[in-house]
Amino acid sequence: MTGLFFAWAAGEGIIFWRWGKAGAPPTPGVLAMSSALFLGLAVIGEYKPARPVVTAFAFAVDLAILVKVLGKAPSQVTGWPPAMIDNPGVILPPGNAKAAAAAPAAGGSTAAGTGNQGAPSTGSVPGLPTGSRGAVLS
Repeated sequence: MTGLFFAWAAGEGIIFWRWGKAGAPPTPGVLAMSSALFLGLAVIGEYKPARPVVTAFAFAVDLAILVKVLGKAPSQVTGWPPAMIDNPGVILPPGNAKAAAAAPAAGGSTAAGTGNQGAPSTGSVPGLPTGSRGAVLS
């Protein structure tokens, strides 16, 4: 099973290398699909006579994927980094205490119906009665 582990690690390394060349982290689905393939091979490899064949197949899959991706520029659309959220109706938490203190000083008007976005948080959740602090009312 050690050979199968190294084949899995090499396959994951190829995935990380390919997505790194694309400038984005690998998606969880890609990692899950490749891990599921090697998990299935590991289950088959529990049958002792099939173990060498399964290990050879796992390395063959790695080699086939490596040959397919070597020398080609990544062509997938990654969507990374995500687009900037510039909608004034979306409230984002400040990154640090200095930014929180600078928010009221920045001035400006707030969007209609959004409340006082520049005020420090009192711990209440918008849209719930004051003092509930997000508790579920039955």
